[in-house]
Amino acid sequence: MDEITLFGLKIQNVKLSDASIRIVREANSSARRKIYFVNAHCVNVAAMNANYLSVLHDADLLFADGIGMRLAARWAGLTIIDNVNGTDLFPVICRDAAMAGVKIALLGARPGIALRCAENMKSQYSGLNIVWIHDGYFKPDREADIIAAINDSGAQILFVAMGVPMQELWVDRHADGLKVPILLGVGALFDFYSGAVPRAPLWMRQWGLEWLYRLMLEPKRLFRRYVLGNPKFIFRALGRRLMGKEALQKKPL
Repeated sequence: MDEITLFGLKIQNVKLSDASIRIVREANSSARRKIYFVNAHCVNVAAMNANYLSVLHDADLLFADGIGMRLAARWAGLTIIDNVNGTDLFPVICRDAAMAGVKIALLGARPGIALRCAENMKSQYSGLNIVWIHDGYFKPDREADIIAAINDSGAQILFVAMGVPMQELWVDRHADGLKVPILLGVGALFDFYSGAVPRAPLWMRQWGLEWLYRLMLEPKRLFRRYVLGNPKFIFRALGRRLMGKEALQKKPL
């Protein structure tokens, strides 16, 4: 895979389809991978949360998600090939996993959401084998049982939907105890594919405006992330750009 560096983070620069092919292939080969998606909100969180930033640096694969990262890359003199976000990548992985016989597990979201997501995806992709499902509402003293159940399921790809940075910190904390080859942090993905939350119209996604649609749906919850967070990200990126293109690429958060 081609690789670029933004904000000191090594980002895989590939097409969505190629990302899925690699993930499914490595799941079948039992390669161990921690995979996360980085968008403007993630950059803002990482700038304030040293633990989260360390987890991102320790990831095996990072993908650029959203218009903010595309703009930052452009200001650094780089071009991001594709918007490889977890929400768009998920159905491609499901399709490829069904064809390759790769087993999937889902962890996260509110009770019932992951189950509905699984049912919807299995109805779309014949042969898709989702072997284990659990919501994200469990107490810390149940984590050992959760991990044991995931391992017993034989899953080869685990999607963890707990939101940033909780999901990445959870994956990193338990990676050694999990036998699943591929671990991904995927945010609100289950909400979308369960039908609980509608996705933005295609034209808004193509123009990088899905964040605006989400803000209109949940203004109170997402006000801080987008109305306050987007300008912070732009100032952060522009501040580094004024130091030179290399500063935007290599300067740590």
